[in-house]
Amino acid sequence: MSQYRTPTAYVLGVLVLLGVIVLTTPNGGTHARWSTTAQAEVPAMTAGRIGFDVVGAGSSATLSNTSGFGVGYRPLHVSLTGTAGEPVTTPAGMRFTYRTGTDCGEADAPEAWTAVAPGGSGPVAVLGETRAPLERDRPAGLCLTVSTDDVAEEALLPLAGLRLQAVTRLEAASLGDGTWSTSRSWTVPFTVEPPPADPPAEEQTPADPPATTAPARPGATDPGRCGADTSGALLRWTWPDGAPAVTAWQIRVRPVGNTGAPTLVLTVRDSSAREAWLTAADLPSTMHSPGQDHEVLVRAVLATGDSTHVDSPYAWKIKSPGESRRIICGGLPS
Repeated sequence: MSQYRTPTAYVLGVLVLLGVIVLTTPNGGTHARWSTTAQAEVPAMTAGRIGFDVVGAGSSATLSNTSGFGVGYRPLHVSLTGTAGEPVTTPAGMRFTYRTGTDCGEADAPEAWTAVAPGGSGPVAVLGETRAPLERDRPAGLCLTVSTDDVAEEALLPLAGLRLQAVTRLEAASLGDGTWSTSRSWTVPFTVEPPPADPPAEEQTPADPPATTAPARPGATDPGRCGADTSGALLRWTWPDGAPAVTAWQIRVRPVGNTGAPTLVLTVRDSSAREAWLTAADLPSTMHSPGQDHEVLVRAVLATGDSTHVDSPYAWKIKSPGESRRIICGGLPS
């Protein structure tokens, strides 16, 4: 009998061990639970929108920053279009100069950026990566001057007398740690004037009296007509049938009461034209005065004859007050 007791005791020991395992195994009600808490700092995230406004008036613009932070701005590129927005090829050598400051229209205002056209179609890149600061709620001035001094005359002839627009793309970007940016377009109207091939001799004298031997004179058909936005004045004149042939019309201006030679401000190359659109941008900066009236005449440049030109009597009176970049029509001079 003793030979069977050992296996039986062994089996009973195994059963007891299994029972202990079952009783001590965690179940749904006895599972042990461990937890820990950690605090992590997440960098603060901010979002920004740049408020950048550009309001143009003639050859100058006012730039405003309505953001909650400082920004820097610069012109990116400039291109030419017609008055209807059609693209115009920029002749090689045409120079675009940008000036900044509270009175950027002054001749001694510092040049901030320049762009020189290489010739061909497409926008002209503005040189310089430097951005000018634009503080919040402190507007800044920006002026554009277009120069054709380095453009070949044959390249200017197709554009002579045309009303064009210089369209500049401006970019503003946040200063400091931000990377936000936005861009705006600014349009400046201007007229291309080619250099005269052979200036008349009287142009070299200070008096420049009107010719008296021509059989006819241009005459104003009506007072200057200012547009609703006073951005310019429409000038119209007559030329008698049978009068000498005309190669071009010149619009000339001088202050009322000044007996000096009038200043050439606009040329109309279409000899059949009898009208011109005069804007404040066509006038020299010295002519922008709040209380100064100016008298305007039209000169007929003659093709043949003893006289090279003939002037109208002073046909219109205008005013361009200060930096308003507006034209105010004052009717016919008395």
